[in-house]
Amino acid sequence: MMMDPKYIILIIAIVLFIYLVISYIIYSKMIRHGGFRNGGIVKQTDPFFAPSFDWFSKVVKEKVHIHGYDGTKLQGFYIPSYNEQSTLTAIILHGYSGQNTDMAIVAQTYSDLGFKILLPDLRGHGLSEGEFSTFGHYESYDLKKWIHFILRTYGETDQILLHGVSMGAATVLLSSLHDLPSNVKMRVVDSPYARVAPVFIRKVKNPLAIIFLPGLSFLTYYWHHFSLMNINVAKAVKKSSIPTYFIHGMKDELCPYKQTLQMMESSPASDKDIYTVLDAKHALSYTLEKPKIDEWLSKIIVKIFDLKIKTKK
Repeated sequence: MMMDPKYIILIIAIVLFIYLVISYIIYSKMIRHGGFRNGGIVKQTDPFFAPSFDWFSKVVKEKVHIHGYDGTKLQGFYIPSYNEQSTLTAIILHGYSGQNTDMAIVAQTYSDLGFKILLPDLRGHGLSEGEFSTFGHYESYDLKKWIHFILRTYGETDQILLHGVSMGAATVLLSSLHDLPSNVKMRVVDSPYARVAPVFIRKVKNPLAIIFLPGLSFLTYYWHHFSLMNINVAKAVKKSSIPTYFIHGMKDELCPYKQTLQMMESSPASDKDIYTVLDAKHALSYTLEKPKIDEWLSKIIVKIFDLKIKTKK
């Protein structure tokens, strides 16, 4: 005996409703999270990070802001160079659920090399407005706006270095899809992901989560006009010849090292390399080998920017 078509439709409707409810719950936690205002993910009292936070609290800086594509007010800190003649600027991006002060330890390194520093809070993070994140999609448009802000406000001939970690690294790589000004001379990307979908599955720690990706993508497209499943960082890497330098730990389970190695190899940039940290988990390479990474980057910066850098004394 065949089931009444009405019951079949009802069952399908109930299943679809449950599916969308679960997808919405995931969406509300990962995308429309209401904003991360938790003070960052780096402990300021940690002995490794404490000196850089002390430096950040004392260094001369100013609060700056721009407006994103949708009018969202985005805020950050600008730190002038100790060298008044400097034409170098480093824009440094934090990761998912963090904030700009998390990157103080990286900012101090570039500042000591004579760079001017911009530390933005990504949309929905820290002091920036916004209630949702897009895993680098709209953030990459915001980054382009920050670049133009720097050139317009602090020096149109400045040479720019972009540095990002995790989602910040993905944002840096995705920004190459937006016709960046030629002032961008170098990119440093620490622990980027190649695609969002696999990261989502690993973060949830349940293989069945892949079932809800279409629902999650539907909701992000419906409300924010982009699809998580279409964010392809690996493809963006192939679109830019900007010198790009990768940092990645071989014990990274969230964003596997192999994917970053493949992205580096696929990059058309003539200047590219990867710094590998054998025992580092996701985004922790710097905590294990900071002196060596700083030395590696300093040599590259001298080469890319065609100058001899004098560190701050």
